[in-house]
Amino acid sequence: MRAWTIASLLVPAAIAAQQDSPPSAPTNVSRTDEIRYAKSAAPADISKDAKVWVLENGHYVVAEQGTSGIACQVGRSSAANWEPQCGDAEADETALAIFRFFTEQRIAGKTSDEIHAEVDSGLASGRFRAPQRPALVYMVSSSQVLGTKTRSHFMPHLMIFYPGMSAKAMGVVESKSMDVPGVASDGKPTSALIVVVRDWVDPNKVLSATTP
Repeated sequence: MRAWTIASLLVPAAIAAQQDSPPSAPTNVSRTDEIRYAKSAAPADISKDAKVWVLENGHYVVAEQGTSGIACQVGRSSAANWEPQCGDAEADETALAIFRFFTEQRIAGKTSDEIHAEVDSGLASGRFRAPQRPALVYMVSSSQVLGTKTRSHFMPHLMIFYPGMSAKAMGVVESKSMDVPGVASDGKPTSALIVVVRDWVDPNKVLSATTP
């Protein structure tokens, strides 16, 4: 039976394909390189005019304003993880905002359980909100590193966030096949339909808008 489980917040990793040489998260990344990695989360046609968030001194700041309504960033839900993500405007205000908060709070020294509790509280209080329409997040960068005990790629995939999605209600069945989508956080405000796609994006072929 295939299980869609959570590496840290919402990212599926338990079914990740193990590789002979497990990948490692990039280190000592410049601002320009982080922009490039962030934009590699989606195909170039999607990310080329995106707003880009980068991590500076433990907090995310906007490095490129963008014009398309797409936003890109690199999540780091654990010290070993590297999670390039691009999403639409609704995702930027909901799921990606929670990802940013998770990374910032982890760096500040809080435990995963403490952060999860703060996210739940924030969703209840209105500090965070769930999507009001399906919110699309791309995670197709070949630099992706997921997992906790075991570093790995998952597969290039899309995450479609919408509160309260149920695998059963959507007719999504348990399967070992990656051709069958899965639902993460089934029934919760942060639920997401996960769909594997065909191709990775190579961050080495992505240009930042600020690249000379």
